[in-house]
Amino acid sequence: MSQSILDTLVENARKAATSDQPTPAIRQVLRDSLADRDTVADAIAATEEDEVLLFEDDTCSIWSCRYDANVVFAPHEHCVPVHIAVYRGAEVQVLYHRDSNRLRHAANKTVPAGEIISLGADAVHAITAEGPGHSHAIHIYQGPLTRIERSLFDWTSGREIAFTIENFHALQRRKSEMEEFR
Repeated sequence: MSQSILDTLVENARKAATSDQPTPAIRQVLRDSLADRDTVADAIAATEEDEVLLFEDDTCSIWSCRYDANVVFAPHEHCVPVHIAVYRGAEVQVLYHRDSNRLRHAANKTVPAGEIISLGADAVHAITAEGPGHSHAIHIYQGPLTRIERSLFDWTSGREIAFTIENFHALQRRKSEMEEFR
């Protein structure tokens, strides 16, 4: 049953992404899915990997994401809008502003279970979870995320680095090492 709920969510999100007004349609799909958030969270928890690409075409990328509260993934961009629904735990969006050739920490936005956040195409953020355990969320990007050239940003210098999965994982930090969480 767990897999079928993700299949249904993907099918509904795909339809929403091709609608005349994809942003509100995608957000509505996510709002509807929160009605059964424990089942969605259980399906995410059952996956072996923390980030799983559930579907991608030219209109959207749909990811199942599970984040550890002790790890913060490096600042990065998506270059397309993203809509995130949290089903279990809390996801923390560490938001940055670009100043010339560096990043400046702007704010931390905690998104608890049962809520949705949308970030614009120009957003730069790092990501982690809050509290004990992991956060469980679905991220829906309004475009083919794996085919977009995008950047990660060095924590210290703010220098742009090519976004690769290897770089994404190599730049992760322990939350206890970060000023933003002290």
